Amino acid sequence: MFSIKVSLDYGWAKVKENMQISVLATLLMLAVSAISGGKRRAVGTIVSLAAVVFGLIIRIGYTKIFLRMSDGEKPKFSEIFSEYELFWKFLGVAILTALAVAGGLILLIIPGLIWAVRFSFAPFVVVDTKMGPVAAMKESYAITKGNFWKLVLFWLAVIGINLIGVILLGIGLLFTIPMTTFATIFVYRALSKTKAAVLVEPGQAPAASV
Repeated sequence: MFSIKVSLDYGWAKVKENMQISVLATLLMLAVSAISGGKRRAVGTIVSLAAVVFGLIIRIGYTKIFLRMSDGEKPKFSEIFSEYELFWKFLGVAILTALAVAGGLILLIIPGLIWAVRFSFAPFVVVDTKMGPVAAMKESYAITKGNFWKLVLFWLAVIGINLIGVILLGIGLLFTIPMTTFATIFVYRALSKTKAAVLVEPGQAPAASV
């Protein structure tokens, strides 16, 4: 179980603790996203694909350094470029999750919404554990069991906070995105500790499900 308020308080505390790298990493990610969007409209396919690839590498590195900061470590800003080996796994989980959610929305809408929530931690699982896409989706599905409605409220809170960042001339996103990223990692860690993992180390029993 987790507390939405506690997760958000934790997120803001972590931003204040790691202000410089949090803001710089977020600024880079937003800049790359903006440039990638412009490139897709203005130039050819090869450059567009290169921009997308670079953007995903930054996204992976961003997730990794925030996971490390959440664990009390002090990563360097340059490490945001160092997780490129996870590119295919991260891309795979993004595509499979999008297909699952889209398929659910097309069929009956409700399954798509459920899967969007249940698979929402899969990208974090990939970066945190280096699991493959399918295993990461199974892991996310397992750790979110029994917390669907609370997670819906959590993601609505995340969206609302980042909308406030947009309203504040977009500059607020430099603080709301890292805050909600830390909060999401807090929830991910809490669920991982209390739910049975799909994959465990040899000889270890999975944690008891609650």
